[in-house]
Amino acid sequence: MTAVRQVVPSRRAAIGVALIALFIVIAVAGPALAPYSVKTSFASWLPPTAAHPLGTDDYGTDILSALLVGTRVSVEVGILSGLLGSAIGTVVGLASGYYQGVIGELLMRFVDLMLVIPSLALVVVIAAFVPSISNGVEILIIGGLSWLWIARAVRSQVLTEKRRLYVDVARVVGRHHFAIMTREILPCITPVVFANTVMVTTAAILTQAGLAFLGIGNPDSTSWGSMLSLAYADGAVLHGAWTWIVAPGLCIALLCYGFVLYGNSMIETRYR
Repeated sequence: MTAVRQVVPSRRAAIGVALIALFIVIAVAGPALAPYSVKTSFASWLPPTAAHPLGTDDYGTDILSALLVGTRVSVEVGILSGLLGSAIGTVVGLASGYYQGVIGELLMRFVDLMLVIPSLALVVVIAAFVPSISNGVEILIIGGLSWLWIARAVRSQVLTEKRRLYVDVARVVGRHHFAIMTREILPCITPVVFANTVMVTTAAILTQAGLAFLGIGNPDSTSWGSMLSLAYADGAVLHGAWTWIVAPGLCIALLCYGFVLYGNSMIETRYR
């Protein structure tokens, strides 16, 4: 029970976990839950009915089916990109905080340089030079550029922890630097890493949706962002097809809200 309380420390955290778990389940089972194939074409612009709870789009695709199928790409790319960015940021933050001097300064100056450049614009530029963008390439691009803030947060915590007595004791007994960082300091800053991982993952989900909306991404996959892009391009508002816009937008908002609830709860618990 104590372990559960550490992972889910409050009611808000529980709500966040429930939302995240719900979308992960839908991502795994979405294609099986979809009432129709996204390749099946019906009449265009059908209003919501019992047969099509969210109606159909301009191409005659059942919107509910597209929403369920698109959950997998949005959740997979968003979460894996966030985890990749968090892993890179944690390593950079640990190294730059522990190894001060030339190594730490070079790493942080690089972080400062990258933070000056708008991340979404940089992702768009990099994606433009990639011959073909698969989901894996998208994960590498987004994850490779989403580690900057977590690197700064981890570094600040490492600078505090490395001055504590237990680190001095580890040095006296002959612990190697790598062991001190990974076995002594890292467990003490795990709540900070975990909370920032949640925030980075939220940003990665929004970035993936933004790229898909701009038409940059895997053209062969359906995602929430690509649904919004098609709805905008085909004039869903003019045709009164609000479900085509509201459904994917609401899913993006709820998934990000789940991560925000959980991340804020972890941060408040850490500093209470």
